[in-house]
Amino acid sequence: MTTSEPIPYFDLTRQYAHYQADWFKEIEHLGRTGNFILGNAVAELETKLADYLGVKHAITVANGTDALVIALRALGIGRGDAVIVPDFTFYASVEAVSLVGAEPRFVDIELDDFNISSGKIQAAIDERVKAIMPVHLFGLPANINEICTIGEQHSIPVIEDAAQAFGSLINGKYSGAVGTIGCFSFYPTKIIGAYGDGGMITTDRDDLAATIKLLRNHGTTGPNRHDLIGCNSRLDAVQAVLLGLKLKSVNEMIERRRQLAARYFQNLTDCDIVLPTVPTRRSHVYNIFTIRSSHRDRITSALIANRIGHQIYYPMPIHKQAAYQHLGLTDAEYPASVQASREVVSLPLYPNMPDSHVDRVCEVIRGALD
Repeated sequence: MTTSEPIPYFDLTRQYAHYQADWFKEIEHLGRTGNFILGNAVAELETKLADYLGVKHAITVANGTDALVIALRALGIGRGDAVIVPDFTFYASVEAVSLVGAEPRFVDIELDDFNISSGKIQAAIDERVKAIMPVHLFGLPANINEICTIGEQHSIPVIEDAAQAFGSLINGKYSGAVGTIGCFSFYPTKIIGAYGDGGMITTDRDDLAATIKLLRNHGTTGPNRHDLIGCNSRLDAVQAVLLGLKLKSVNEMIERRRQLAARYFQNLTDCDIVLPTVPTRRSHVYNIFTIRSSHRDRITSALIANRIGHQIYYPMPIHKQAAYQHLGLTDAEYPASVQASREVVSLPLYPNMPDSHVDRVCEVIRGALD
């Protein structure tokens, strides 16, 4: 196959065209009600999301980072505390810990699935650790059942960062519905994405849900009455009605992602690369399709030459970021995270992506490795 057509890493335009008419109708209705902040549209979405995930409470917020910060605050975590986090993840997962004044306690990942090593969590726990916060990276759940067992043994809550994993399953339960609290992002490129920012927190605990609802809205308990120091982190109704439309077809979108992933597997199985793995009893939603190769530079150079979009998620472990140099951590403590950062490359994958684009990406990669 030969083509000079550019292949984007992600393309929202086709998806937008699909939802545009129905979304605009919903916005027109909102305009007639004048109810754009919280209100019925947001409450209805929260009910639908809770029903889908099988949780008691789904509370929307302004974005995924706020979801993590508010979850930590709802658990009373702050200065002097420590929170266990993976060393290989998106920066916001760790930044949220610092934003509440706590210290991130880094743990290395398992190289085969990019998720925090449950076997290494135990050694990182001491009296200062007040939460464990695994990240379900790239759309594959971490070993959350084992992590929750560790949390229960030490009476430590588990916060699931499920920003990249909406709709993924662990032993038949959805990500974000297993731990004490689940946190989600509705950033446009996520499994279910807004056309702007958005986020959500899930929990089965009534006390936490009540606190979270206060924290997202200035601690408001009535007109001009504020019982907590909260923040302004509300999902607006314009995004809520869009997310409601997308939720109706989210299973079909996830299935399309899996079909595209299967096509990558079919075309790249015998190449000198490491493809994503899916452990038993866990399902992958392929929010991001990430491979590993010791020949990454050859692959990325070929992709650039052929105008194929790609990303490096993530080019360095968090312990190497400038903001955390003061902790004095070394690469030797996190060998899997360091190796992953040197070898990963994420390939184009989104529900409206044509099969022919996958074939072209694979052709270029195979050519680069010949």
